[in-house]
Amino acid sequence: MGNVNQYGHPLFIAGFEPGASVKRLTRVRLIKDASQSATYDEAWLQRLIMNHPELIPIDQIEPAFADPVSVCVELPVPSGFIDNLFVTPAGDLALIECKLWRNPEARREVVGQIIDYAKDLSAWTYEKLQEAISRTRPIDSSNGKSASLYAAAASRGEVDETTFHDAIARNLRRGRFLLLIVGDGIREGVESMTEFLQQYAGLHFTLAIVELALFEGPTGGCVVQPRVLAKTTNIDRGIVKIENDGRISIKPSAVPISGHTPNVKMTITKEGFIEELEKNCPYITQKLNTFIEKLEAYGVSPDFRAHSMILRWDDDTNEKGWNLGSVQSSGEVMVVEINFQAAPVGLIELGKRYLNSLAQLVPGAFVNETPKVTGWRVKNLRIDVLIEDEAHQDGWLQAIAEFQTAVRKSSEND
Repeated sequence: MGNVNQYGHPLFIAGFEPGASVKRLTRVRLIKDASQSATYDEAWLQRLIMNHPELIPIDQIEPAFADPVSVCVELPVPSGFIDNLFVTPAGDLALIECKLWRNPEARREVVGQIIDYAKDLSAWTYEKLQEAISRTRPIDSSNGKSASLYAAAASRGEVDETTFHDAIARNLRRGRFLLLIVGDGIREGVESMTEFLQQYAGLHFTLAIVELALFEGPTGGCVVQPRVLAKTTNIDRGIVKIENDGRISIKPSAVPISGHTPNVKMTITKEGFIEELEKNCPYITQKLNTFIEKLEAYGVSPDFRAHSMILRWDDDTNEKGWNLGSVQSSGEVMVVEINFQAAPVGLIELGKRYLNSLAQLVPGAFVNETPKVTGWRVKNLRIDVLIEDEAHQDGWLQAIAEFQTAVRKSSEND
């Protein structure tokens, strides 16, 4: 069976009462270059994304990049111009290439193009990137210069400039970027590029292909239907060597890279969390990866965020999935939602038992019993102690298994 677009044609309904009018929305068709009769082109898509970065479902691709800030358009690099550049207050960089997918032969071309841009940036310093940004057109079309990287990030709130500068410089050195190819009508087959991407093993990027389907609104404006068509889950690391003539050569790494365990998927969001966790819990990465592998047998998976890792167990008794604990980058383990989730389904006693089991594993840990039982939590619980050896890991796994067995048994009785 061939691939098909799983979405039906968008419709606008004027109200929910019987007889309300229903209008089929008209698709906005973008063209390569604007003319007098058509204003929707690649440049228009560039500006739309720059003015409304929330149109890109970045949180579905890399949670650490959620809520990005627009920096500039048409950033000049040696291999061309980056259509859109975004930054996060944490110093993460996202590159966007806007493309109209009219020619199937251009698929590999455009993927290679945006990776070339990433290679260019990976050879730059913070200062060189800022100098290039200052030569771009301001987003607001004023006569001044584009905002600095730091000013753009700080527009969302207080940002420590030294920490921000160091994060940008580190991400540039490592080639750690979010690469997004955004188009209005991407066709099937573009996701079959794994082998092609592996030749760029020295850059640790996440690459995603996003379709933005645009439809004319019934009273002006447009309706946007975003869809993530493809996303890399893991690109093997390697060594980037800059030759005397400036060329970049990439070779597989003979030595394991710190924080990276073979066969363990490493997204940018996970890597950023691990780096922060290592600062507070040195040498914990291998133990954490080992524990995560053990969790697979229990149907528990880690949900990585910028500053936390949530252990989720999907079960029919809870539509959103059980939160069995949240590991903070500070090393603290927060188990605060279990009773809140258990109460509505009549499993509060199981939640209490799980909390007590965890508290018994760590000396000095205890269950803080608040007046409202849904607010109970374990205090003084740290990940470096919980997984420091097999005995502690097995104790946590046993607590999870007992909770799961009790939940299933309760469900069967109902």
